[in-house]
Amino acid sequence: MSNSLSSTPSVKPSATDLNITLEQVSGVYAGCAVLDSADNLIEIHIVASTARKPKQIVRDIETLFRVKHNVKVDYRKISLVQIPDEKLLHIPVARPEIQHVTEDNLGNQRRIRVEVRGAGKLVTGEATEKIENPITFQVSAKATVNAVQKLVGKHLDVRLEEATTLRIGTREIVLVLLTCLFENREETFVGASFVGSRPSESAARATLDALNRRIHNLIAQSPRLSEEFDSVEI
Repeated sequence: MSNSLSSTPSVKPSATDLNITLEQVSGVYAGCAVLDSADNLIEIHIVASTARKPKQIVRDIETLFRVKHNVKVDYRKISLVQIPDEKLLHIPVARPEIQHVTEDNLGNQRRIRVEVRGAGKLVTGEATEKIENPITFQVSAKATVNAVQKLVGKHLDVRLEEATTLRIGTREIVLVLLTCLFENREETFVGASFVGSRPSESAARATLDALNRRIHNLIAQSPRLSEEFDSVEI
């Protein structure tokens, strides 16, 4: 009887597939698998708890990748950082939250400011739109991306594809579609939020919903911002 694990799969796993597997390993707080242009695994970055020994975590990763994806992992490709459990909520990869969304009239323009809290910081991102040609959903989405960049101190390679609404029954939903670049490959995420009395806030929440789906990957693979930005420690 042939061993199914030794056969080469017809389709190689994507970075998303591998990252989902990493998140299933006990003790792993965040993980990022990096592939080359031929979808070959070249390195793995892990942020883990100190509750388990590094060798145990590495062996679990090797076993799961082999069993689930038929991918053989060289332990030397795994970069592991361990942080005590009590400090995990204070590192920049913690999921951010929307605090406030404000709109200001600036003559012939309107400014949307999105305040985001996370990792012990409070930051504000902003973007503007023309009064005579409002595109509130898109502008609010851009302000949210700007805020998250300031929060993590990195430039996020994110492109806003669409910000629109969809009606389901009696409810209206705002959908935000983002494309993110990971190691020369694109991944697309969608976020959603019910449209309330303030469309700009709904769009901000939908954008953050999309970003939070792969916030760990975005942080791990993005260059740091060179410019200074204002933030408030909380």
